[in-house]
Amino acid sequence: MYSELLAGLCAEMDPLALPSSRDELVVILLQYRRRLNGPDRDDGHIMAEDLALELDHDRMLVRLCTAMGIETDADRFSNPLAERERLEEELRDAGIDFRTLDDNRRVKVA
Repeated sequence: MYSELLAGLCAEMDPLALPSSRDELVVILLQYRRRLNGPDRDDGHIMAEDLALELDHDRMLVRLCTAMGIETDADRFSNPLAERERLEEELRDAGIDFRTLDDNRRVKVA
């Protein structure tokens, strides 16, 4: 069901054109990611809001991957966690490592 919701969102064109540059898409995805995982999320939030935030994040992830030439499709999100991990690995291979860009997840530099 999640992949069907995401497919519907990805099929609809945004009313405002999103930037096509890789750097701008990375910044937008990080903003969605911070809203999804941010410290302002408390235990009193609504499940529908969580779902909406996840869908927004994954829609932007699909857009970024598409712009980077990484093969993906909303249908692959039947297991969203596994597909996010796969796509993030592909992005790391392409030179975009969210673990070093996102303040909440830093990795050690050798």
